[in-house]
Order: sequence, then C-alpha cells, then structure tokens
Amino acid sequence: SSPNIYGPITAGQMFERTFTLLRENFKLFFGIVLILVGVEIVFGGIAAGFLGGSALLMGPSAVGPASIGRILFLMPVMFVGGVLLFVLVQIIQGALFIATRAKLAGTPITVGEACKLAADKVGKLIGISLLIFVRVLGYILLFGIAFALVAGVIALFGGLIHAAAGNPFSRGHLPSAGVILFLVLFILASLVAYLLLWLWLASRYALSIPAALAENLSITESIRRSIHLGHGSRGRLYALFLGIIGVDLAIGLVTVPLQLMLQHGAHGVYGHPGIVFGVVGLLLAAFKILLSAVIVAVMGIGTALCYYDLRVRKDGFGIVMPPPAVPIAPAEPWPLPPVEPAGDLPIS
Repeated sequence: SSPNIYGPITAGQMFERTFTLLRENFKLFFGIVLILVGVEIVFGGIAAGFLGGSALLMGPSAVGPASIGRILFLMPVMFVGGVLLFVLVQIIQGALFIATRAKLAGTPITVGEACKLAADKVGKLIGISLLIFVRVLGYILLFGIAFALVAGVIALFGGLIHAAAGNPFSRGHLPSAGVILFLVLFILASLVAYLLLWLWLASRYALSIPAALAENLSITESIRRSIHLGHGSRGRLYALFLGIIGVDLAIGLVTVPLQLMLQHGAHGVYGHPGIVFGVVGLLLAAFKILLSAVIVAVMGIGTALCYYDLRVRKDGFGIVMPPPAVPIAPAEPWPLPPVEPAGDLPIS
C-alpha cells in the first residue's frame, strides 16, 4: 500500500509533526489563536477597569448608589462577556482542527475560512462542550463522594483505635508521627488520583469536536465516537496532555517568581523607579500571552493528529490498497500426437 499521511504515528512522531505543521504554517495557526487572545485581552481590560472602579467606589468614604449601580451594571456585562468568550473558544477549537485537516490534505486555507467553517457548526460545538461539562461534573462529584466516604471510614477507624489505646482526646494532644505520615500519604495519593482522573477525562472527550467536524456526527454520537476511538489507545493523547502540563509548570516556575519581584519593584520596594518594573512586567505578561497562544495551537494540532491516528488504527482511514491482480486465463493444452495402432496393417 502507498504511505498514509494520517498515520499510524508514535508519540514522538506526533510531537514532531505537530511542531512541523506549526512551524511551516505559523501565520495560519497563530492567527487563529490570536483572535481568541485579542478578545481575552480586551475583555480582561474592560473587566479590570470596572472592577478597579468598583473597588474605589466601595471604599469607606464612597459607599453609595453609584457603587451599587456600577456593580449591578458589571454583573450582566461579565455574564455576556463570558458567554461570548465561551462561544469563541468553541469556534477556535473547531478552526484549529479544520486548518490541520486542510494542511494534512495539502489544501490551501486562510484564517477567515477556517473560522467561518467552524462558526457554521458552532451550535453543535457548543452542545458538545456543554454535554461534556455535565459528564465531567458528574465524575467529579462521584470522586468527591468516594473521597469523603474513604476519609470518613479512615477517621472512624482512627478514632476507635485512638480510644482503644486509652489516649485522651484533648485539645493539645497531637497525633503520633505514624498517623501524620499516613495522613500526608493519603492526601498525596488523593491528589495524584484526582490529577489522573482529570487526565483520563480529558483524553476521553478530547476527540469529540474533531469527530463532529470530520464525520458530521450529532452531539451524542460525537462523544460516543471519541470514547470509542480512544478506548485502549490513549497513549498519544496522554503524552500530549502531559507534555502541555509540563510546559505550563515550567513556565509558572520561571515567571511567577519574576512577577512577584516585579510587583514589589513597582511599589519601590527595591529603591528603583517603579515605572521600570512596570514596563518589564508588561513585557513579561505579553511573553506569557504569546507563549500561551502557541500552547493552544500545539494542543489543537496535536489533538487533530491523534484523532486521525486513531481512525487509521481503528478504521483503516486513508489506507490505499493496491488494485487487485487481473486473473490470467489458463493456457490451452497442446494437442496430443495421434496414437499409432498396435500390430501390422494389411498391405491393402
């Protein structure tokens, strides 16, 4: 068969293809994500302005009808802005998949075309995201109930053992070192289980939007399709999400201390002009925004590649089989020589 551009691929090949597509089509993918970033910046600036004004008006000397009116005006503005931002996020997710699909097939596409094609399906994309939210909320509630039951059973047995040992339940009485170690390990294990739950949920529903756009499925069928494709084959999705989490943690470890230092410097803590620290802080914020945009693009491209990889593995998508061989007609047998009669023939 001829090489299949859609897969199958390993986790390393998935990252390699993702960054190759992003590098070769940086204007396309970054332009799609930049729409979302720009709207977030504008919306955040408006919200910060209103919140700052409300904080000033709500001071001890300025409490009155003006502050209440601004708060009442801010609440619907924040709600409408949040809804519009949620809708835009769905369009951007769909546009990233559509752009990746076009580049895999070698079809030219622009930022506007990708966003328009995704906007045409925005109702379906919103329905998928809302249904996924309800499902994820149900799993989180189940995890919380299970955690509460396990913690309650542990506390009950711990109290019975403590009482059986004759130790008083006094206010200043501290648990033993073994109990403290057990509680610490229990909390750490719960945190790990919670993170694994989120990783499993993300990989379970990550292919819903690609399935809806590529196969024109309904809302529920798209979610079932995502679950079916990822069943038993989520290694590349896990690698993608863990890679994104690692990059986010690395960025936070580097930028958060710098932000704290810049905030102190902006107030003149280090004896330098605060405006210098303010400018550096703005540059750092811009760097974080641009880096976040690149991460969103990587997530969208990588998810699309994982979707097609799983379709190749599960359905044989994109595999071109060689044409069947034409059967050759059997050759006719050579005529046999005449059989000479036995014995002597008469002279006549």
